[in-house]
Amino acid sequence: MILEKIESKTQEILDTLNIKSRPTPVEEIASMHKIKISRAPSKEFSGILIRKDGHALIGINDSEAPVRQRFSIAHELAHYFLHPQKDTFVDYRKENNKNEIKSFKETEADHFAAALLMPKKFLEEDVKNLNCKFISEKEIRILSNRYEVSGDAMTFRLLNLNFLN
Repeated sequence: MILEKIESKTQEILDTLNIKSRPTPVEEIASMHKIKISRAPSKEFSGILIRKDGHALIGINDSEAPVRQRFSIAHELAHYFLHPQKDTFVDYRKENNKNEIKSFKETEADHFAAALLMPKKFLEEDVKNLNCKFISEKEIRILSNRYEVSGDAMTFRLLNLNFLN
């Protein structure tokens, strides 16, 4: 149920902004909502969302790969859209620690980021157009390049949408 709401919310954002192409222009989405993006190297976080007095800023670790930066922007947009705060609030996405269990909000933000970067409607069409019986690493590479996401992100998204056997 929650995943359906996330899919619906991301599609609503894309439709409202009339986004019909791939890759999803996450920086434009931020800009259209008057969210500033700033980049700097960090050893502490991948992305950070700072809200104060009705303004928002997303900070991105620019020492990470461009696909990771795009995912971090989408992840922070998730917090902006799904977890509104009235007061000053800082939320940041730490470096991945495989042993750490993510909170519900962080997991929800990851799902939102995946749905925003790899919209189900677009992905269904692209998978169909691959015209193959099963999706191999080659097809995953093609799709991940088209959507400007990592191969792992694409694989997880395809699995979550039941597009992989």
